Amino acid sequence: MYLKELFDEASRTKRYEISKELFRCKMTKCSLVNTYILKMNGYIEKLEQLGFVMDRKLSVELVLQSLPQNVLQSIMNYHMNKLDNTLPELFNMLKTAEEALIKETI
Repeated sequence: MYLKELFDEASRTKRYEISKELFRCKMTKCSLVNTYILKMNGYIEKLEQLGFVMDRKLSVELVLQSLPQNVLQSIMNYHMNKLDNTLPELFNMLKTAEEALIKETI
């Protein structure tokens, strides 16, 4: 009984710390989408491994809300087109948007 309580407490603490990092995560303007995606996805996967599986729509909304203003157009397109993507589909869409932004600045 004692070991179960000990491991439950450790797991709960770990879930708290990972979810805190995930929910506070914000992409900076100079970050690359690919690096940021790997970071966000890593937090989501770690939480799933600890038994905390987020709803797909919540995960997508969380990622969208953490993006900077220079990706605002992608967010607007996402909502205007009423896309219902999975996280990998959203990540691909953001990579495409980033590539377009890079081409515009060159």
